[in-house]
Amino acid sequence: MNSHPDSELLISFIWLLTLIAGIAWGFMVRPLRIAPKASARFFFANLSLGSGIYLLSLQSTANNFLRWFIADLAILTSFMLIGWGIQQLFKFRATTSRDSSVLLLTALLMLVTHLYQPDTVVLGILFSVTATLFLYSASSTNFRAIQKDFGKVAACLMSAPLFVVTLIFFARTLILLWPETKADAFVATYTAEAVPLLWCYVVLTLTINIVMIGGALARLVAKIRQFAERDQLTGLWNRRAVLKKLQEMHELWQKQQQSYSLILLDLDHFKRINDSLGHDAGDAALRRCATTLSAVVRTQDLVSRYGGEEFLLLFPGVTAVELPLIAEKIRTTLAGCQLIWHNIPIELSASLGYVTVYPGAKAEHLLTLADKAMYQAKAEGRNRACLANPQ
Repeated sequence: MNSHPDSELLISFIWLLTLIAGIAWGFMVRPLRIAPKASARFFFANLSLGSGIYLLSLQSTANNFLRWFIADLAILTSFMLIGWGIQQLFKFRATTSRDSSVLLLTALLMLVTHLYQPDTVVLGILFSVTATLFLYSASSTNFRAIQKDFGKVAACLMSAPLFVVTLIFFARTLILLWPETKADAFVATYTAEAVPLLWCYVVLTLTINIVMIGGALARLVAKIRQFAERDQLTGLWNRRAVLKKLQEMHELWQKQQQSYSLILLDLDHFKRINDSLGHDAGDAALRRCATTLSAVVRTQDLVSRYGGEEFLLLFPGVTAVELPLIAEKIRTTLAGCQLIWHNIPIELSASLGYVTVYPGAKAEHLLTLADKAMYQAKAEGRNRACLANPQ
């Protein structure tokens, strides 16, 4: 059977798409420097996919196995690199060893199949199963990453194209497993029967690059949001973000009577540290305080740098009975910290004011009460925790 003009045209179009996409991702690496490590993986993914498609375009009825084998591995490598790029983009744990092992096993099984019982259907099944595994891994990683920053709806919309492509390869596997399947329609790439499959490759190329661009933009937006909500010195939530969280918590209290508490603390003698040892030492003390506070609270609690040497902590679900114990634990933990700055020990301690929400209270009034209690702790000698008086 001779090569079909439509299949040749589609293969050329796919190859052109991967070339353009590869050049674009190359610009993302240099000179734009936008997520360079992830963009480099996307660049090589397009390069690998384009190489595989180009090798397929050289196919003929002679069925050169080596060329087909290299083309399949190149395409599978591109799917693997897409997954690695998404992992790098969103700082997920890399699956390099696992994916490399899967690719190596697939290559060995393809070689064994060709040597002992050449069968294009079996080779097609091996390719489709591996493609399904790689694409599913990339899809699920992309979904979890988007969901974390933007919610489930956005994750579904931005990951749906990858999941659809995954389903296409899964369906191809099932079709090839059907006893009466005609291989040319789902394995060959140079015949008239291969045109639907090649259209899938066109959609695949466009879809994957759209998803990758969407992921890069999502990561960029998440970073911008993080810069807007995080204190640059300590990495904690900043004043703007914590006040927004406090308001959300207060609204939940008004609707569902879900109790919450807050602690406002101020590092003792912080000005003395700055004046005697310099602002770098003061910054180091703030960072040490931030890491200590983050380590001593629960994962659902919120720790923020409220301003200067003040820190505001929010405790959802914590009642007035539990709060004094928590405040005392935080006070003693900070008092037990010692920062060594250029061989000079710096003793840390803090004065705390704490309060629990009560009927009729307003969020801003709770902050005022906690602030008064904190200054009372300072007036009583510092390194103390005082309960706010609602009266």
